[in-house]
Amino acid sequence: MKIKKAAAGFLALAACLALSACGEVTYTFTLSSGGEAALIETAEGETPDPALAPSAPEWERIVCYLDASGAEADPFAAPAEEDAEYAVLTGPALAAEPGPWLEPDEYGLAHPDAPLTGAEAAAGVSAMFAAGFGGAERLAGLETVTADDLAAALEGCFAPSELAGIAGAEPLTRLEAASLLVPLYLDARCGEGWEMPGLSGVTAPDLNPAREGAAFLAPCLRPEGLREYEEGLVNLGGFLYRADENGLFLMDAEADGLYYGPGGRYTSGSEELDGLVAAVLEPICAEYTEREDMLRAAYEYVRDEFTYLRRNYYETGETGWETEEAITMLSTGRGNCYNYAAAFWALARGLGYDAEAVSGEISRRGQPHGWVMIDGLYYDPETEMTYRRDHMYDRDMFAMEEARASQWSYDF
Repeated sequence: MKIKKAAAGFLALAACLALSACGEVTYTFTLSSGGEAALIETAEGETPDPALAPSAPEWERIVCYLDASGAEADPFAAPAEEDAEYAVLTGPALAAEPGPWLEPDEYGLAHPDAPLTGAEAAAGVSAMFAAGFGGAERLAGLETVTADDLAAALEGCFAPSELAGIAGAEPLTRLEAASLLVPLYLDARCGEGWEMPGLSGVTAPDLNPAREGAAFLAPCLRPEGLREYEEGLVNLGGFLYRADENGLFLMDAEADGLYYGPGGRYTSGSEELDGLVAAVLEPICAEYTEREDMLRAAYEYVRDEFTYLRRNYYETGETGWETEEAITMLSTGRGNCYNYAAAFWALARGLGYDAEAVSGEISRRGQPHGWVMIDGLYYDPETEMTYRRDHMYDRDMFAMEEARASQWSYDF
């Protein structure tokens, strides 16, 4: 076999004359790209030599070949049986190794389920190529990105068969995008048969190594933004998380009476209340290092920062009122004893305490009242507030044991 570059008609004629002279039948494979043609002569029944394939221009690669019908085809896969023409599809050269392109947040969290932004998608597709990639611009301005958006931006850069599995009109998450882009790159770079090793440890505290797709997302995260956390409770931006011995956050599970959501964050079940609580706790957690000091500061915040206002009353033993009354107090700054109790209940739980808001009675007269219990201790910010309002500053109703609390005759 040999390759000649000349006018296609001339070479075809020469080939026919040569074959007539020697009795050997040969076929001509015409590979066209950018207005130029490479002609490969192959004897009947032989497979064309891939070494004779045309070279891609600098900073480009041959993506695939298309036959006369426009279908993806491999000129070097089958014995020659007739003349054939192929279009050579070229695209930007792949990077030797894609660099990380996703930023963890300020606390080192990966947020695998957060929607992928256009800027992140543009960075992700650009990381796959050795030089600049103009198609990234069409992604950068999008608020969210779908699989269809990715496929459209990458059209012509990968073979149609490689992009066939990238389809969908729903916004992609960070993890979903990484699970599409990383295999796409590896298929094009390594061919079939590559294996992605599993994660041997925690990359980001909110990325479970055992989760499907985690091995694809981990190498996309910029390592300089990642952080490690010691085992125990941690407040980030006022929100509560719980790290295990490996630094991985507890996710979609309950511990010590508190539920931690899929992203690892404790939730009361109300997004509104969680945000109000975080706004109060963020400066408190920034000022104190010991959790008991944080709890005291949260108690004093409720005691000192709100104004008494008559609101709803509840029967002894009644439950289910805590969330709404906490929202009312934290959003308006006004409420009665139940609001004071609910606000402290919410803050205490946001610090990792299994607090209980209690509806019962106080004093020998059986006056309806609300307070908080934590591990058998009484917390009553509203009653202490009334003492301080009357300039009685020697009353401390924080973490009262039963003996001390008995002088107020709590009943529930």
